[in-house]
Amino acid sequence: MATTSSVTNAGLDALMNPNAASRVAPQKALGQSDFLKLLTVQMQNQDPTNPVDNTKMIADMANFSSLQAMQDLNTTVGSMSQMLKMTQAMQASSLVGHDVVIPGDKINLVSGSEPIALVDLDQPLSDVHAEIRDASGTVVKEYTWANLPSGQGDLRWDGTDSNGNALAVGKYTLSAWGTNAEGARSEIGTLVASKVASVGLSADGAILNMADGSTSSLDNVQQIR
Repeated sequence: MATTSSVTNAGLDALMNPNAASRVAPQKALGQSDFLKLLTVQMQNQDPTNPVDNTKMIADMANFSSLQAMQDLNTTVGSMSQMLKMTQAMQASSLVGHDVVIPGDKINLVSGSEPIALVDLDQPLSDVHAEIRDASGTVVKEYTWANLPSGQGDLRWDGTDSNGNALAVGKYTLSAWGTNAEGARSEIGTLVASKVASVGLSADGAILNMADGSTSSLDNVQQIR
């Protein structure tokens, strides 16, 4: 019958003689076999006057089995999550070279291409205004509506100012607001289009890298142009 001292001596021998046949490779965590070994040693060295309670032993084994099952489930779910992220990134790669409409207020006016700018109302509004400003903050284009329903509306901006003159290529900013049913000012969400240059992968899933240097998650895409 093995004793506690013999088990301890075997462990010390393995540490003091790393090249010996008794050397055991270190493990990162205890497994089910280790638990059973510890339980066997505990039973072999139990106090005859106070033996191990069978009910407690069974409860410990059940708890250990449940913990092992949870660890296995976490590993499986983690693997599935990683596979879903890779699949999402592969699907998103088809967007490279396309314009996608996402929430934002920065418009990149480039030569030979009409910009895409939309307003996104979450409620009907009256006395609606939209402005496009250049890099210096000057208003170059204005839109007004007496009333607009909820939903998305394309401004169909052609890259000209309020007088119809073509504007220089560069960065522009869009803002919009209106009056709600209570008579208070209400900001309006805006959407702009950007060209997808490449696709990356983050802890949250696929990331779209835009040609203008910005990034966006795949969930933000409202339209594909």
